[in-house]
Amino acid sequence: MVCQKCGHKMDEGAKFCSICGEKLNEQFVVQKGIPTWMLIVLIVSCMAIGGVGYGFWDYFSEEKSKENYKEVSSDAEQIEPVAVVEKEERQEQYTEGLDRVTLIKEVQQKVFTVLTTYSQGSGFLYKKGGYVVTNAHVVDGEVDVTVRNTQGQEFAATVIGISEQYDIALLYVSDYQNEEPLGVETEVSPVGLEVIAFGSPQGFENSASIGYITGHNRDMEVDRFIYNQIYQIDAQIDRGSSGGPLVDAKTGKVVGINSLLYTSESSTNFGFSIPFYSMLDQFDAWSEQPMSREAVIAVSGMYEQYSYYEEPVDVDIDLVLAGQFVQLFRMYYELALNESNFYWVEDMLAVGSSAYEDLEDYVADISYEGHEFYFITNDVLDVTYENGNYYVDMNETFDFYSGTGDYQYYDRYKTYTVIIDEYGAFKIADIHIQ
Repeated sequence: MVCQKCGHKMDEGAKFCSICGEKLNEQFVVQKGIPTWMLIVLIVSCMAIGGVGYGFWDYFSEEKSKENYKEVSSDAEQIEPVAVVEKEERQEQYTEGLDRVTLIKEVQQKVFTVLTTYSQGSGFLYKKGGYVVTNAHVVDGEVDVTVRNTQGQEFAATVIGISEQYDIALLYVSDYQNEEPLGVETEVSPVGLEVIAFGSPQGFENSASIGYITGHNRDMEVDRFIYNQIYQIDAQIDRGSSGGPLVDAKTGKVVGINSLLYTSESSTNFGFSIPFYSMLDQFDAWSEQPMSREAVIAVSGMYEQYSYYEEPVDVDIDLVLAGQFVQLFRMYYELALNESNFYWVEDMLAVGSSAYEDLEDYVADISYEGHEFYFITNDVLDVTYENGNYYVDMNETFDFYSGTGDYQYYDRYKTYTVIIDEYGAFKIADIHIQ
């Protein structure tokens, strides 16, 4: 910078001229290089140009971003997360299973355990008015018997029809005269038809076993009874299944009366069911004109009780049945969880047991929270018997979706303690997660 008065060159930052002593005024300080005013103009111009440039950049950047977003959005519409797809598949499978489970539960409300002085069998409500079908050999020798429903309630029943030739009998239960019966099939059913056998095999009440009609036109005579054109089935039945309904798995209509079991050491067991259509006229005749007590008693002396229904229970068979009982429980437990209704498993648990109380509380706690359970496997690993209890070791896997959409896969090992109650039915008393 230079002094305005004498023109002497001064050091940067000087306030007075070192030659003439003149006070230097800041507004008149002259700096070499680019003048101050020019710098100011230059800065303002750059800001203006920069603002315009940024505006163009922002505009085009936004348009490009919109273009990219559109492309991503388009792709996103075509790509569905794997978890969502899997969940929908599970939901479809569950819906199909739900229909089957619902059918079983509805049919079971019309199926009974038939109790006599010396035997136990099964029966079902076939016609409105309180008419229950069973096998003749189940009620042989008695007129007054008892039927027990799925809730464990017992009702008086009277034998109003029994055949001398065919293994059929009809009971009248006044407490059920206003209840809707099961539908019945009035035509022959084809080989290959998927069916469900209901009853109380080995005291295993409220049982349902899925299988197929595997044969037609089987004729035989067993203990004075003639069985014509009976169905051969691979659905599991056993002692106590006699008189229970064989139901079309799709329609829920009764197609047969489970009556015989074929066993041998060298072959797999299979059963036989009397075609219902072939006996429908006789049942209708008895319902319209019941037999007298004297006539029922007179028929009862014509034949002997089937010996194989009186055989003591084989422990090995009970081990298998205990395992099957737990598997059946798992099917209903899935339904109880997804419908938030303890009713589905209540009658399979020992009242007052830890299993009953824990599951009742758990189902209540998760109710209406939107959780979804999809059971994958329920494998029986081992069954042992000790001091009146059956211990069933299980491996269970299932998918869990929380109400908030979180997913978790579970693989668990459990031991179920199964007891037999005073009525001879299996009940779960304890569940231990290993």
